[in-house]
Amino acid sequence: MVARRYSFKAVAVFGLVLLAGPIRADDYSDLVSAEQTFAADASLRGTRTAFLAALADDGVVFAPGPTSGKAVWTARPDDKDRLEWAPAMAEVAASGDLGYTSGPWRFIAKGDVKPTAFGHYLTVWKKQPDGHWKVLVDQGIRHGQVSFPDKVVRRGALGTGMAPTWPVGISELREADRAPAGQITAAMVSDDFLRLREGRSPESVASSDVLPGGPGTRLDSGLAISSAGDLAATWGGGSDSSNWLRIWRRPVAGDPPGLGWRLAVDLSQAAPPPDETR
Repeated sequence: MVARRYSFKAVAVFGLVLLAGPIRADDYSDLVSAEQTFAADASLRGTRTAFLAALADDGVVFAPGPTSGKAVWTARPDDKDRLEWAPAMAEVAASGDLGYTSGPWRFIAKGDVKPTAFGHYLTVWKKQPDGHWKVLVDQGIRHGQVSFPDKVVRRGALGTGMAPTWPVGISELREADRAPAGQITAAMVSDDFLRLREGRSPESVASSDVLPGGPGTRLDSGLAISSAGDLAATWGGGSDSSNWLRIWRRPVAGDPPGLGWRLAVDLSQAAPPPDETR
């Protein structure tokens, strides 16, 4: 049971989250600092305590489908296992109210000196009314060992382009998100697209087939759009079906009309085998 994902059989329905907040020049730095503080807190006070402090009240984790993060972590024991991570990249909306971070993690079991599992996480953050960043959605994948980064790379160039002259909003985002978990085509993605899949380090491959969905029929989903309308996240899945967490960007005025949302990051996972504990 490792990584920033956990196998609890709980189901909740997550709706639309519209975000709004004041624009500040240092929102990006604050976002990166929030992620670094989160990781440091896990080392200092333990993973369970750190997650309960960092999660928004409506925060979502995958267990293995999307469910209440507070409920999942409240139910977990306060063990001595160590989960360490570091952000390698981050991006924030022009409105400074929605952003995401991603980077490598490693798991060290209680009593062990060396880590026994590795991977990457993807975390969506939203700014709270008090100005603090909290975790809205968190998910991770496993892969081989990689080094922790020396610096955080800022992705995207949001806020530098004029908004498109045609409407790009919730309906288009919902339509784009109808693509099944795992399905990627070159027409869907941004120039700097990243794909996160089990057993592989993050890669820029802009194509993949639909992942096996399993027998599940219950799919819970949600989405969040920044108040600037330039950055969005969508997520969904079920306890015995494939799941996804996606980051989207809006087009700019120079793009062809009707281009719609472009997929910047996609983390998709196949349905877990029956009775698998992760």
